[in-house]
Amino acid sequence: MKKKTRVLSFKIKGNEKVEIAHFLSNFEDICFDISEDTLKVVVLDPNNLKDIAYSIKSFLEELKEKELKEKKGFYTYSLDSISKISSVTVPVKLLKSVIDDKGYFFEVDKDKVISTANVSTVAEIAGEVSCLLKDLTGVSKPVKEIIVRVAIESDMLSSELLNEGIEKKIFKDKETVSLNISYDDALSYLRDYVGD
Repeated sequence: MKKKTRVLSFKIKGNEKVEIAHFLSNFEDICFDISEDTLKVVVLDPNNLKDIAYSIKSFLEELKEKELKEKKGFYTYSLDSISKISSVTVPVKLLKSVIDDKGYFFEVDKDKVISTANVSTVAEIAGEVSCLLKDLTGVSKPVKEIIVRVAIESDMLSSELLNEGIEKKIFKDKETVSLNISYDDALSYLRDYVGD
């Protein structure tokens, strides 16, 4: 007995066609047709109907959400594009902290970035972070983060902040410079120091 085919129909926008066609090409047991504002999908195996319908609906929702974010001033790009433009790779957590400090929204999901800062702005910040990190050898990760964040905010040398932190016993200066107090307290102290 021949299996029945089922047809799914979705409303779409013209500018989504290429992304939708690319997504649908991953499915083996469907045929599809995209007209001006309608997507018709013929499901050749009815056993897969629910899964296919769910996948397509989810994908179309993601497209809609992405478009809304871009309208509200959000940009979407890859972490790789930041590295290519800046010619450096910096720790993502630190980059996020610095960009948050500057008042931008910045979220990373796997390799995808959603931010109110465009890729050129983020690449420029990544370059600054990379330069400051070069001057911080023999320093623990949390101390590096604090110094870089405050140095970028205040336009100060990382070496000056490091010396101040060691002198005031915020940082332990042993084999590796590490925190002597909590992360938040150390960050707060250095911010107060540069604000005086």
